[in-house]
Amino acid sequence: MELPDSIKAIGEQIEAGGTVAPTAELFEAYPVFAAEVAHLFTRPWLAVDHMSRLAADGDYFRADIGSRSVVLVREAADRIHALRNACLHAGYRVCEEESGRSDHLFCQYHGWSYALDGRLTDPLLRPEMTDRSRFRMPQYAMQIRHGLILVDLSAVAPEAPPAGPVELGAVPEALAEAGVTSRKRYSTTWNWKYLRQFLWTAPELVFAGDDCDEIVEFGPLSFVALRGDHAALVRLTPRFPGHTDFEIVRIAPADTPAPAANGADPIEEALRRHGDTIAAAPLRLLDRRFYEWYWPHLSAAQPQ
Repeated sequence: MELPDSIKAIGEQIEAGGTVAPTAELFEAYPVFAAEVAHLFTRPWLAVDHMSRLAADGDYFRADIGSRSVVLVREAADRIHALRNACLHAGYRVCEEESGRSDHLFCQYHGWSYALDGRLTDPLLRPEMTDRSRFRMPQYAMQIRHGLILVDLSAVAPEAPPAGPVELGAVPEALAEAGVTSRKRYSTTWNWKYLRQFLWTAPELVFAGDDCDEIVEFGPLSFVALRGDHAALVRLTPRFPGHTDFEIVRIAPADTPAPAANGADPIEEALRRHGDTIAAAPLRLLDRRFYEWYWPHLSAAQPQ
């Protein structure tokens, strides 16, 4: 896939050692976003949630990245799958709900049903398909480490690819015994690049302004912020060039009470202020350090 000129220009400017001056297309153009989905967002690993989200057999939830969608489903305690959320018939989403519990997966478009491991069980109106064993939703590598559900979107296959190593840094093992005290999603009309720099440079926001001891990054779109025995998982969901959601999942020891909702949300106020900053200088907001992180990931996709 040939990179758009607006991305290649960033690499040329970095290699020349001069000022990095992006064009508006870097934040607005769909070809740029498509290149980022294909070559940047799929880099391992993505931390999608806490293991308590899949506490019982049949539990499932959906995680989206741009046009890609994954359904995480628990068949049994030792059989948890990360399936590409697309029906084998016409590519329609099998899992439209954000989460739920079921003994099967069902595509509403043409009525095809799947077992929880992605095997096709009932292709409606196709009775001639008697041997369905080779038909199954493709799988991504996934693993649960220290209570975090981690997915590798870089490869998909009929059988889950082997799970490679993951660097957990300071994430404590005790997170597996902890619980989710709150979960909140925010929506912005920003390009994901603005939101990534904003959250990565101010992780204390996830603790309502209290100090953050450390963050552990998982791929380009998620990190875990740590403060004492409390943690917060932050996951970006880029949907379009000008629309990015993010979710904050706060995790604490099991006996910790849920935080009280007192007054205005400091994150919403911070988003409002930063939105004004973006509007005032959209092409000058990101610093050189961001582009020096951004370019190497995408340059590997250039034809040699």
